[in-house]
Amino acid sequence: MFNLRKARTAAVAACAMGAFVIAPANAVNSFNVIDTVPATGKFTLTTSPGILPAWTSAGIELNAITPASLTELSLTASERLEMPVVAKTGSANALAGGFKFTNTKTRQVVNCFIPTLDTKARVLDCVTIGAGAVWETNKVFFAISGIDSRGSVTESGMRTTTMTGVTFNIPDSATAKFFNDQLSTTVFTTSVTIATGTLEVTRRATS
Repeated sequence: MFNLRKARTAAVAACAMGAFVIAPANAVNSFNVIDTVPATGKFTLTTSPGILPAWTSAGIELNAITPASLTELSLTASERLEMPVVAKTGSANALAGGFKFTNTKTRQVVNCFIPTLDTKARVLDCVTIGAGAVWETNKVFFAISGIDSRGSVTESGMRTTTMTGVTFNIPDSATAKFFNDQLSTTVFTTSVTIATGTLEVTRRATS
């Protein structure tokens, strides 16, 4: 299994230095060695139809954590979150920044710092404790319920992989309860698609 802690450590270091230059690290399991390698690219997450109005009605606000960015798409009543890719360990893509949910009435917050998108495990997980605390509280926020298309191109020693139509939902009732309890709401549920995403990652090609 890949070493998620090392991938995250690389992402934290990149954010702290203000640059995405990461020293390779090794993750070892009982079968093989998986390198953590520097990567560039972008993960884009767009809220599904009806999600943003439901959150807004419940007083729940989505915000980006730098260097991620958030764009309001008024024509579709949705929001688009963009996060840079900074490292890759097997199928796990380490992202910089993150996002947070805030209850605008109670000011309760749930943070998603330096997310990791694992396309094989089909999850997006996060560090929920911020700077100044212990960076060890990891939680799966969303599950990947489908991927419409994927492809890769290798050129000049670099491989670019693209995935589109990546759909996300809340993985189980315990996770929905976590969000609802932490934010004093009832708006989070497993029964709807939360968002659709695209992923583009470029890294050094390997044999």
